Amino acid sequence: MDPTNDVSDKRAELERCPPGHNDRDHALNELAEALYDRFRAEGKIDDMEEATALYREALELRPSGHPDRSSSFRYLVLCLLDRCDNQGVVADLVEAVICGRATLELRPTGDSNQDASLHNVARDLRTRFREQAAVQDLDWAIKLNQAVLELRPSGHSHHSSSLRNLALCLSDRYKNRGAVADLEEAITLGRAALELCPPGHRDRDTSLHNLARDLRTRTSCRAGLG
Repeated sequence: MDPTNDVSDKRAELERCPPGHNDRDHALNELAEALYDRFRAEGKIDDMEEATALYREALELRPSGHPDRSSSFRYLVLCLLDRCDNQGVVADLVEAVICGRATLELRPTGDSNQDASLHNVARDLRTRFREQAAVQDLDWAIKLNQAVLELRPSGHSHHSSSLRNLALCLSDRYKNRGAVADLEEAITLGRAALELCPPGHRDRDTSLHNLARDLRTRTSCRAGLG
């Protein structure tokens, strides 16, 4: 569907859901998503501004305990990160981090997976990079995965997977930009992840595959320079 037609349709849906309507939060989110998609396609700053405001309004209608509150935070974070990258407003980055931290509060105290919200945003950004090749998404994914790794230090049950996720993003960035330092760090992280996956571990084959691929890439790179 044409982005403008989609925005018009979603705006009409919102008009049918005035304040107090049970589906208003959903309609707000749908319009915000349509505006955000149009911003990504056409670069209209006004669309980004309105989308951010609508995501915030939808979030207010999804109080603590609402099943969609966590996803609302995630969408708002993505929007804020894009706006920060586009306009360079540090406050947007700060708010994005605050929103990311706020999602942690949605999990029970002591939950070992309370850092999963940051991981989810990083995963979404990497997925969007692979679909749309927007390198700023990959940069943010790397930063968030680094933050996740800090929250999952050595001994944490997800330390190995966090090493692997960061390595994947760095490997992607090497392929995109050709910075050898990214490839070298990916290999270092890959080796560390593999050491935590002894024979019989369910993630050993994945760790072996990823490390072998990066080592093969480095060999090809050195051969090309020779």
